[in-house]
Amino acid sequence: MEAKVQKRLVRFLKSKGCYVIKTKPGPGTPVGCPDVLALYEGFWAAFEVKADSSSPFQPLQEATISKFEGWSFARVVHSENIDEVIGALELIL
Repeated sequence: MEAKVQKRLVRFLKSKGCYVIKTKPGPGTPVGCPDVLALYEGFWAAFEVKADSSSPFQPLQEATISKFEGWSFARVVHSENIDEVIGALELIL
């Protein structure tokens, strides 16, 4: 389910002309780094993708999303809120 949510989000972002980066855990990637970053003409966004609202978080994921939301646009995206997140992005992009 998480892969399906991520695919829909990435497809939407790319359709709006965003430069999209899907991150992968490993050396060089900070702990808590969101799954998807999107860049668009002076705007950036970060997304932590989960299968559903009850999916567990890894260390620092919630804190990172909260910090990034204060800087620009960041959300936890899952099967239950993907439409809401896309709706908010429609107003920005």
